[in-house]
Amino acid sequence: MDEHSKAERILQLVHKLGVLRPKDLVPYGIQAEYLRRLCDRGQLQKLGRGSYVAANTRLSTDLILAIVARAIPNGVICLESALAFHGLAEFDPDEVSVAIERRAAKPRVEFPDIRIARLGGPAFTEGVEVHVLENVKVYIYCLEKTLADLFKFRNKIGPHIAVDALRSALTEHEVSMRRLWHYARLCRVERVMRPYVDALLPT
Repeated sequence: MDEHSKAERILQLVHKLGVLRPKDLVPYGIQAEYLRRLCDRGQLQKLGRGSYVAANTRLSTDLILAIVARAIPNGVICLESALAFHGLAEFDPDEVSVAIERRAAKPRVEFPDIRIARLGGPAFTEGVEVHVLENVKVYIYCLEKTLADLFKFRNKIGPHIAVDALRSALTEHEVSMRRLWHYARLCRVERVMRPYVDALLPT
């Protein structure tokens, strides 16, 4: 495969995958050096460590989440970032919250900044939704799991964030109470959440 053919294949791949990683070139025998060359030519743009997108791609919430998903394939978007995805908070493009398995190695990501939440067992694996953003499968916790997680990590992120999110969710969204209590028990925050839910729900 000559240089022109390699460049064409890379551009086809970035269009197909949305976010290209150097490992995506391995099956085609193309060296990562060609990514730098295409960036120099203005045909690709590099966003952080090992993440490449088409040159004309506009930076958006979906693209940032797609970049994170490709960089941390076993991670799940969580906490405030998941809350923003569900329309209950402003998305912070400079920091994305990602859940990883409790014993997993800490990922190395240059862009965006990553805030890690470590979870284990069903508290990590349950409540995951799959969304396709910029042609990338992105794992994001459902709204009810996100609310339970906010209470679980309330001492780190601030209890007011969890309470405000719960209030907004119960007034602005359709929340499954069955699922909410399931995840509250899973995250061991049922007793903490119940007084707030009782106060917020109409009698």
